[in-house]
Amino acid sequence: MSTNQSDDGRRPAPLTGVRVLDFSHQAAGPWATTLLGDLGADVIKIEKPGRGDAIRHAQGEYSFELGSLNFWGLNRSKRGITVDLGVAEGCELIRRLVPQADVVLENFRPGVMDRKGLGYADLRPLNPRLVYCAISAFGTTGPMAQKPGMDLILQATGGIMAITGESADRPPVKAGPPVADITTGIYAALAVTAALYERERSGVGQKVDLSMLDAVMSLLVDVGLKARVAGLHFGPVGTGHPDIAPYQAFRAQDGYFIVACLTGAFWKRLPAAIGRPEMLADPRYRGMRDRVRHRAELARELEEVFVTRPVDYWLETIEAADIPTCRVNSLEELFALPQLEANETFVRVKHPVRGEIEIFNHPIRFRSSPATVTRGAPGLGEHNDEVLAELGVDANERARLRAVGALP
Repeated sequence: MSTNQSDDGRRPAPLTGVRVLDFSHQAAGPWATTLLGDLGADVIKIEKPGRGDAIRHAQGEYSFELGSLNFWGLNRSKRGITVDLGVAEGCELIRRLVPQADVVLENFRPGVMDRKGLGYADLRPLNPRLVYCAISAFGTTGPMAQKPGMDLILQATGGIMAITGESADRPPVKAGPPVADITTGIYAALAVTAALYERERSGVGQKVDLSMLDAVMSLLVDVGLKARVAGLHFGPVGTGHPDIAPYQAFRAQDGYFIVACLTGAFWKRLPAAIGRPEMLADPRYRGMRDRVRHRAELARELEEVFVTRPVDYWLETIEAADIPTCRVNSLEELFALPQLEANETFVRVKHPVRGEIEIFNHPIRFRSSPATVTRGAPGLGEHNDEVLAELGVDANERARLRAVGALP
């Protein structure tokens, strides 16, 4: 990677000079490569001609002229090419790209890339410095290795839905965002950057395996160990926490807000602040264990007070007592927060229909070597000619590859 400084003293983005061949589709893998692209890597997304990544078409009832915003959200900062890996000449074209690459990332079922001659054992002789990251649903071996997996399947299998929702007698509830996909993508980006760092010492690359099951189970790091080691049972606790009370959403006159008494010190200030000082002397609420044991009674008493006033009143009152609180925002309320502008949460990128749209920025801020969105999501095969020209594939060869079906 280059370390030259620009004229304004800033250095290039951290992964400038790293090339990633991205064979991933849907969400987990594409999110990983998007993060790498934001960090400066040259990410080349490789899709099947004609349809491409299926998430390009994930529009549902929210379809409008911009097409799939799911795809745009998960595939920014990339170039895109179309190569048919079902054709031998297509796979051979990919092998010609490998010596120029630093990273290959894929999330097919285990064995798919090997059968195409594009597995790590096939590509390593072409480039010993290659970092090959393979994402699977459940792992590469074992009885579940060939089972299909997507976010909903992993949230259910991985225990997330067991502890999400209002109560055990209600139907299971998934987390709103695709937490299994996004968590896996973050871990995959971390794994790739760690492997690239290790390569600087050893001079050689390696294969990195990552399962969505392991990634999503890591979110259970608190209650999971208590269940595994201590044999404790955990079910849904709504917006609350199994070990803390009051620590949840409460209904006010015109909406919902959070009270988060993480410590006893916060609790001791709350009863007086809301005009119920006698609650502090109630033996049911004396210590944290007492409050957790009687969380239902505590929540009922507090909500009887909170429903008498609007959210804004309680936010002002409780913040004045230096107790953590906030509104339960809708997305519209979230996007109206002035803090987002201060954080540079959104960036504007060119779009083929709208001219420009706003999309999320990379969440990490580097002081001297900034990471940022370099471009919007690529059109299907948008950079075919550009990437193939860099590879030295001339017009005659492109015509031959089209004739055999390797290129569109």
